[in-house]
Amino acid sequence: MLHYEEWCLLSFSYLGDKAEAEEVVQDVCAAILMRKKTCKILNLERYIKVAIKNKSLKRIRYAKKIIPLHSENLQVQPSYEEHIIFHENQLLLKKALAKLPKNSKLVFQLCAIEGQKYHHVAKTLGLSVNTIKYHMKNAYKTLRSEIQSAYFLIICMINSLFL
Repeated sequence: MLHYEEWCLLSFSYLGDKAEAEEVVQDVCAAILMRKKTCKILNLERYIKVAIKNKSLKRIRYAKKIIPLHSENLQVQPSYEEHIIFHENQLLLKKALAKLPKNSKLVFQLCAIEGQKYHHVAKTLGLSVNTIKYHMKNAYKTLRSEIQSAYFLIICMINSLFL
């Protein structure tokens, strides 16, 4: 490809990661080759540059959304109280995860805890992306109700101590 390095540099200017920039360029080129011939691209070079820019920005937005739960390197040095609260929340989350159905639990662990992408998990498990989305929705719904009920009990106990 004549402009491959130029496109990689364009993506790199957004992402700051050479390997990820090359992956974006390859994804865009593959998408162009795989697309149906329904409409004609009038300016291919401009089309590719805009597609690379958009794909790079999309990756940045996605990276900001997904931070794996196991990345503890974000905190500086937690106080003793924060340490206890963190471990209590972990136990609460583990208990809530234990109540999930088997498939939803597996999908949630792969997507939310390990930070894998839906399409990668779908391919790994041999499921559709919509099934993965369903399991994630189900897991979040269950976890939300379990954790809210636990916090409600804790608040009731604290109120009874101070009244």
